[in-house]
Amino acid sequence: MKKYIPLFLFLVSFFSFSQEKDTTLIRLQKDVNESVIDTSKIKAMLHLGEYQLKRDFDKAEAYFLDGLNHLQNKQENYYEPFRAALYVQLGVVNRRKANYPEAIAYYIKALRFYETQNNSSKIADVYHNIALVYRYQKEHQKAIAHYKKAIALKEMVKDTHGLGAGYNMLGVSYRQNKQLDSALICYRKAEEFFTTMDSKEDLHGVYGNLAVLYGVQKKYDQSIPLKKTNLKYYKKIGKRLSICVEYYNLSDDYKKMKDWQNSLKYADSSLQVALEEGFEERVSVAYRRKSYVYSKIGNFEDAYENYRKFNRASDKIFNLENEKKIQALELNYQFEKEKQADSLQFVLEKKEVELKAKAEASKKYIYLVLLLVTMLGAGAVGWLLRRNHQQRTKMVQLQYENERKSLEQKIETKEEDIKKLIADNTMRLAFKEELLHKIKKEVLDAEPGKMSKSIQSLTSQLKRQITTERKLSGLQDKIDQVNKQFDTQLQQLYPELTKGEREVCSLLRLDLSIKEIMTIRNVSVDSVKSMRRRIRKKMNVPEGKELEQFIQELA
Repeated sequence: MKKYIPLFLFLVSFFSFSQEKDTTLIRLQKDVNESVIDTSKIKAMLHLGEYQLKRDFDKAEAYFLDGLNHLQNKQENYYEPFRAALYVQLGVVNRRKANYPEAIAYYIKALRFYETQNNSSKIADVYHNIALVYRYQKEHQKAIAHYKKAIALKEMVKDTHGLGAGYNMLGVSYRQNKQLDSALICYRKAEEFFTTMDSKEDLHGVYGNLAVLYGVQKKYDQSIPLKKTNLKYYKKIGKRLSICVEYYNLSDDYKKMKDWQNSLKYADSSLQVALEEGFEERVSVAYRRKSYVYSKIGNFEDAYENYRKFNRASDKIFNLENEKKIQALELNYQFEKEKQADSLQFVLEKKEVELKAKAEASKKYIYLVLLLVTMLGAGAVGWLLRRNHQQRTKMVQLQYENERKSLEQKIETKEEDIKKLIADNTMRLAFKEELLHKIKKEVLDAEPGKMSKSIQSLTSQLKRQITTERKLSGLQDKIDQVNKQFDTQLQQLYPELTKGEREVCSLLRLDLSIKEIMTIRNVSVDSVKSMRRRIRKKMNVPEGKELEQFIQELA
């Protein structure tokens, strides 16, 4: 007998909870049926539809549409706020059913009204809902931009709950866009706002998103318990969409852990809820998950079947036609705003013309107007003369600066030529001194038998030097010719290169060796090698690629 007691207690609590729910539903339905005044009846329909949003989307949509039907022939201004509120709720219904173009259309209708009223809080709510549509369409940058607009408006009106919801959803888009640090910052801000309000349901929403973030970071010991806690809470309050999402999120963690059975179990639970409630987007991702898991466990027949179902569901949600519809709605909305602005400008211009006509018709002010025009003309002439003088002064200064820079460049060029001549003379003198030393040591002081061999060695060195000098004698002109365009190109592509480094690049482009560069620049081998390393780093030359080849490919 004792074993039936827990079952009995469960049934009692279940029926008590169901009775409490039914009492709320009955009260709301009674308000709708007994309302006589149109505004009261529509308000009751709104409340009943909002209550049904968490339970039955079709019924919720029916109540909202019925509310619009009651307003069909109502033109009075005091009905417009109710009409806009119904548009927003119908946008929510269609968004959760993955009818994204219809959702955007309803949101834009509401936005038009709230903009005429300058209602910042309501405008922010619409931006938030539009951002959700873009998020489901995987257009994360657009979603982030709309969330930020909503948050900025909520900060203006000091809406704590709106700020918490905005940061929570902004965190989701950042996470889906792989910006994990930004996502975590947003979740912490949302948690702070909802903690201040002591909003338990909203806090669970933040914890659910944090759990997903932990899963992405592979912190499964944190993500899985948090998701199971959230799932238990959402089952208790009957929030079907959140239940569906938490099932899927748990499946995702087990998939990453390669626990295929648990992943399949939770994916199937998510699919069942999505099918029951008509959550088209959740149906699509659940089929995709089941297909993937079946393929991993070797059940390719079920994997193929679920993938076919995923394709059908996905094509229904994410298709080119939907994108075109949404873009058309956006463009139409922008066009209407511009049209309104043009209309306002036309009215202003018309009033201005009327005022001028009245002024001209009144002869009392003719002389005053003439005097004013004369003064304005004199002022304009003076201003033009002054501006002309300033421009001429600037042109003279600019001409002076250009001539000064040109002169400085010529001086620099001459200085470089002198340095090169000095270096060349120094090199030639050093060679002659070395040659004289070798003649004294290896020829004059040598034994008769070795003298012939020494003379031959010196003759070979002298020939090599003559060849090098012939090569170098025409090299400077060739370097200058190459440098004219190549140096300018280097300055544009790699402005961090020094003048000396650009000269070395020009020499490397001519395929000169390190020894030849050392001779031309009159520097050591280590200096040339060090400069090559700096050039590679500044030009970001890929590893394994020769510097000479990289420079030659720039042309």
